[in-house]
Amino acid sequence: MTITKRPAVGSQAQSANAFIAGAPDAAHEQEAEPARRRKEVISLGVDGELLKRIDERATKLGLSRAAAINLAIARFLHE
Repeated sequence: MTITKRPAVGSQAQSANAFIAGAPDAAHEQEAEPARRRKEVISLGVDGELLKRIDERATKLGLSRAAAINLAIARFLHE
């Protein structure tokens, strides 16, 4: 059995990294996510029956109560 030299890994690793970085779907620079706006917390009194209807509708739409109320307000302001 003969003793062989250990292969040079540095150049192989560099060329492999260069190959991977050249792929079309390689993430070159990640774009910063837009900053989320802070929401204001408010206290609101709502009739019990109305709140029940809001919850039912939100459930049907797959939304949280807060998301449903925000959607309703946005639609109200859009009109």
